[in-house]
Amino acid sequence: MTADHRRLTQILGAFAEAQETPYPNWPDRYPGYQAMGYFCTYVPEEIIHAAGVVPLRIRSGDQTPSRADAHLQSYTCALCRSALDQSLRGDLGFLHGVVFPHTCDTIQALTDIWRMSFPGLYVETIVQPVRLSSPSTRPYLIAELQRFRHSLEELIGQEISDQAISASIELYNEKRRLLARLYDLRDRLTAPELFAATGAGFIMPPQDYNQLLGELVELLAEEGVSILPSLPGRGWGRVDPHQPGFKGPGLVLVGAVLDDPAILTIVEELGARIVGDDLCTGSRYFAQPVETDGDPIAALADRYLNRRPCPAKYHPDYEPGEHLLKLVSDSQADGVVFILEKFCDPHAFDYAMVKEKLDAAAVPHLRLEIEHVPALGQWRTRLQAFLEMIKQE
Repeated sequence: MTADHRRLTQILGAFAEAQETPYPNWPDRYPGYQAMGYFCTYVPEEIIHAAGVVPLRIRSGDQTPSRADAHLQSYTCALCRSALDQSLRGDLGFLHGVVFPHTCDTIQALTDIWRMSFPGLYVETIVQPVRLSSPSTRPYLIAELQRFRHSLEELIGQEISDQAISASIELYNEKRRLLARLYDLRDRLTAPELFAATGAGFIMPPQDYNQLLGELVELLAEEGVSILPSLPGRGWGRVDPHQPGFKGPGLVLVGAVLDDPAILTIVEELGARIVGDDLCTGSRYFAQPVETDGDPIAALADRYLNRRPCPAKYHPDYEPGEHLLKLVSDSQADGVVFILEKFCDPHAFDYAMVKEKLDAAAVPHLRLEIEHVPALGQWRTRLQAFLEMIKQE
């Protein structure tokens, strides 16, 4: 093994370990930092970071929720039930606060439950507009982001300057740039490795993450560094689809969050490749940088208004089905797999409309529903049948 391969293994192993590290171990793993939890790409990490706190995305945990059942109905999504359960269990007790988006009914209810359950904790909601084309949308969003900034200033007891926010914007723009470059080099990684490298960015302090990610991108870009050794840990191994010359079916993944690499491993074990995605924890997260000229708060607002919206937002000029067809064409995908959180209404409504576009264009597609306990056997059976159908066309 060459020195480059050893270093690649170390970096990818660090990313995988960051993904696997339980939340209660976060303070010991990153001493000297304080963390603030958040749930969605519509929460401005830059403002949180400018306040001197690391934004930490709250994800589903490994344990089956039990405490959350006293507060949430059984027909709420696994992410919300798991997040509340982790907090009630004490796993998130190290957080300096929690910031909620204003997206779906469950998240809005979860905000109030969180406030009642943890009365001494800083809990804030950022009410981003739903309709993105109204004349009042931009001035409203700028005012809302300023309100959030002042709320954080009261929490930390000092001003958050424009210079601090601009510096954080530069840091997160670099993160977006590196992630976009990593995705350009995705054929040199397995899908679990790619998503481990991406997901670690929701856990690690951004300065540390950018340093490792930049080094990874440089190593992957070197000619000849394309076949990596297997990594230790759950679900991060290398499989045949990434051996030279392999041309198995290419799939695009669509959905909200993807916290468990199991489905990625199944896809590759069945001889297929992940060639693109439209996920909140994937390409949708780092799409489009923030402009660095002028008022930083206005620049943040403009990014939210101009990036491609998630299903919880609406813009009349954005047609999700057309976007997905272009993604399929650009990535030369053979099919689309929707990975939808069960009981997630915004993405379920979006799927119903996008499905018609895919059917009209004769693009094969499959919908898989995610619950807290993965249905691995069912996923494997349905994916295998889907891939066999693609190969016969």
